[in-house]
Amino acid sequence: MRYPLAKPSLGKAEADNVRDAMASGWISGTGPYVSAFERALEHRSGRASAIAVSSGTTGLELVLSALGVGPGDEVIVPALTFAAPAAAVLTTGAVPVLCDIDPVSWTLDPAAAAELLTPRTKAIVAVDLMGHPCDYEGLARLGVPVVEDAAQAHGATTASGRAGGFGIASVFSFHVNKAITTGEGGAVLTDDAELADRVRLLAHHGMREGDRYHHTVAGRNGRMTNLSAAVGVAQMERWDELVDGRAEARRLYDSRLEVRGFIPRPSEPWASPSCWLYCVTSEERDRVVARARLRGADVRAVWPALSDLPLYRGHAPHPCVHASAISRAAMWLPTWAHMSAEDVDAVVATLL
Repeated sequence: MRYPLAKPSLGKAEADNVRDAMASGWISGTGPYVSAFERALEHRSGRASAIAVSSGTTGLELVLSALGVGPGDEVIVPALTFAAPAAAVLTTGAVPVLCDIDPVSWTLDPAAAAELLTPRTKAIVAVDLMGHPCDYEGLARLGVPVVEDAAQAHGATTASGRAGGFGIASVFSFHVNKAITTGEGGAVLTDDAELADRVRLLAHHGMREGDRYHHTVAGRNGRMTNLSAAVGVAQMERWDELVDGRAEARRLYDSRLEVRGFIPRPSEPWASPSCWLYCVTSEERDRVVARARLRGADVRAVWPALSDLPLYRGHAPHPCVHASAISRAAMWLPTWAHMSAEDVDAVVATLL
């Protein structure tokens, strides 16, 4: 594709850090860049503890396991999201319970979630969908531990705080299509010292630092490599540049599509969403996507609602009408930091 869906912004600082890590020979799942990356995340998010892990999905699995989620438990997840939150629940042996979304924020609807609560509800995974924060005040009133999936929300804020700072724990992704990337990778952030210790223990094969080969629990290798973290340290230093660069791409798209029949995704007045991938809806979504792809732009339909997939359909106690409707109308346009006006114009031309 001439215009890919996303591409990373990598420069001299990232390359220098990787060369330094390679020269030191310290390239595995521990090392000074991992620690530096974790400290940078704590500073940026305002959280007390950050644990760098191998992916955002791994982060969700570790948090749920650390919270004691397991067989017989239920975890509420939104019906419109990438499948990772629901899959993470299944890997613990628990049951994902799919909940419909709010039609404005496209995030988990607290009122709909309240109707799904049972004595078996152990947690809620709230996804800051496409950079829009959830209604965390509304979710907190449900009295169930909330895990914030901020994978797509680098730089998003509300009047109450920054994405990555909500819930008992939050999870970032640093996949290559994210505003801040380590190639693959993620992080768990929390203010709960006991939970942080448990996550770190589970991510390090159930071993505590300084007590090698003494396994106190059945853990896993969920660690981020020092090479990935080397990229991440440089990316964190460029946080504002990279987040603002995608916001500028959104502004350019808005100015060109507002009169062409495409509707940008809505947002609540209390939120300042970040731009992960620019998203619009169209009544002719599938035809537009096919046309754009033939013309060289990697325009994509958003994920189908999980409640419409055979694997998860039985996990939706109530119809998820908003999730289904939005999933059939929304599409992503190529988005990256430092997109030029010419790039945006060229992508828009493929849609028409």
